[in-house]
Amino acid sequence: MPGSASRIGNLDLQLDGALLSRLTEAEVATVSLSLRRRGDPAPIARVEHTVELLPRNHWGGIHQLPEMIAAFVQPNDPAVDRILKDAARILRESGKDGSIDGYTQGSRRAWELAAAIWSAVGAMEIDYALPPASFEAAGQKIRGPGQVADARLATCLDLTLLFCAALEQAGLNPLVVIMQGHAFAGVWLRPEEYATPVIDDVTALRKRDQLKELTLFECTLVTQRPVAAFSRAVESGVARIAQPRGDDFELAVDIRRARRHRIRPLASAEQERIARQSVDDPGVTVPLEAPPDLPDRVPMAAPDPANLTPKDRIDRWQRKLLDLSLRNNLLNFRTTAGVVKLDVPDAEALEDRLAEGATLRVLPNPALMEGSDPRNIELHEARTREGMRRQHALDALAKDELFAHHPASELEGRLVGLYRASRTSLQESGANTLYVALGFLAWSRDAESGPTWRAPLILVPVSLERKTVRSGFTLSIHDDEARFNPTLLEMLRQDFALDPGVIDRALPEGAT
Repeated sequence: MPGSASRIGNLDLQLDGALLSRLTEAEVATVSLSLRRRGDPAPIARVEHTVELLPRNHWGGIHQLPEMIAAFVQPNDPAVDRILKDAARILRESGKDGSIDGYTQGSRRAWELAAAIWSAVGAMEIDYALPPASFEAAGQKIRGPGQVADARLATCLDLTLLFCAALEQAGLNPLVVIMQGHAFAGVWLRPEEYATPVIDDVTALRKRDQLKELTLFECTLVTQRPVAAFSRAVESGVARIAQPRGDDFELAVDIRRARRHRIRPLASAEQERIARQSVDDPGVTVPLEAPPDLPDRVPMAAPDPANLTPKDRIDRWQRKLLDLSLRNNLLNFRTTAGVVKLDVPDAEALEDRLAEGATLRVLPNPALMEGSDPRNIELHEARTREGMRRQHALDALAKDELFAHHPASELEGRLVGLYRASRTSLQESGANTLYVALGFLAWSRDAESGPTWRAPLILVPVSLERKTVRSGFTLSIHDDEARFNPTLLEMLRQDFALDPGVIDRALPEGAT
């Protein structure tokens, strides 16, 4: 009827696939929509729209169905098979099983496979090419695995998709992580996946990484000479999603989940080629690293109440009096004004120095290659292959100095507040309430999408002192014993039926 609207559903448009597949550059085209009466060739109305046709190897960016990036992960490309062949050879030369067997042998084996693939790609001697500006929003042309193998040239996104293709062909579940102006890869260390193809919450990645269920690695480090170790790439990848650099996070795409959503790899448009390097002449040799200690979930039996001593029963009754709500800072730790965050790359070294009776000076956050300093810290770290802040903090700890993550103006107020609160508590109740927390557990009641809280793991009692107002604060060990967070242990037992196997009394020496 005049003035009414009608929606045309299930419109099956027949596109010219041959024409689209021949495109090598973007072209402008016109889409024409005509409305005619049946039997009358003259159109009643006609509308034209200008569109841009992109070549098959052009990814459209995160604003246009971002999970389509999974289509550019091409595990069946012949170049990927050659990478896996070299990875198998590297495993055998390192005394490992040369099988490309995915998750059949656990998390450590999955890490080994990823490290072997890293070494195989590193032997290809690929050079880095700068991606176009704002590629994550506007998209870019992508070099497939075969093109990268031939040209030995790749952007960060090209390398990410190459690694994801090799990991997927090896039976592992890869991820593509996209930041503002950058991309890198990740891989599940267990046969798992996210509930949706697109993950837009960076805390979801942090949580899985902290649980050692997946690992992230910076792909561009494979272009360094000599090639950086895989563990160094993992450290750099984790640093990408940590604060404050994690603020540049755009999204991540779980390739396994995208496949379940029927996003298949693009068919290779090129014929098989012979790679420049043969298997017998691998070129550069990149050593294979041993995997880190990765946890295997082994259920632990609950203690038999009949075997408990009277003292054990009293301890159980005391634990039941603990506040297990999220109001408790030992379960839901919040970085308030009453907290000082310390920069300690080696928690074990800090605990050793405190246990030895050392007195540590607390200093504000140092300005390293910032402000008026013309040097670039990222460029320096790339050239020296050294984490500058980490090494600076370790050197300071060796001199009995601790750096805090706060500027001098803010640190003074926080330390004064802690100093006064701890003295008041000690004078009124005789109990020390000042601790250094070593390690945190990120936990959630919903494994997929629920909020995440942090709980400190080991509590080391300390004293905060200062001789004069101008002398600054020093930190030293208190007479009490270090212990595992008892509130966290009881919450795990009551709410999750988990027993970490930790005795919630004073820890033995060296337990940290």
